[in-house]
Amino acid sequence: MYAPERHLRIVEEARQHGRVDVRDLAELLEVTPETIRRDLTSLERRGLVRRAHGGAIPVERITFHPGVGDRGGINTAEKMVIAQAAVDEIPENGSIIIDAGTSTILLAQMLPGDRGLTVVTHSSPSPWP
Repeated sequence: MYAPERHLRIVEEARQHGRVDVRDLAELLEVTPETIRRDLTSLERRGLVRRAHGGAIPVERITFHPGVGDRGGINTAEKMVIAQAAVDEIPENGSIIIDAGTSTILLAQMLPGDRGLTVVTHSSPSPWP
């Protein structure tokens, strides 16, 4: 079996079972444990698995990025400080671009209404401040 075929099978096994073990994979794929370890290292570099002692876990199982609604109440004080520091750097006139995120929502809420600003964004929460 060629390396790309093994890699595909390893990722499939990891996703199906939630984890893979070096010894089990070596037996299943009829290669040495060293070959499996090299394969897992290669797959980890490509972002498909996360190495663990004796095996690996698919990245889907450990990757969790909560949505904006879930992050809104996390580290609010720190985000307010960051947003205020950004507001302090905004020019009297000109344009600014605001990306999506909870810190930038706070920034948008703090924007002074007395400046001649053009604000560009690709994402605005409802209702926009």
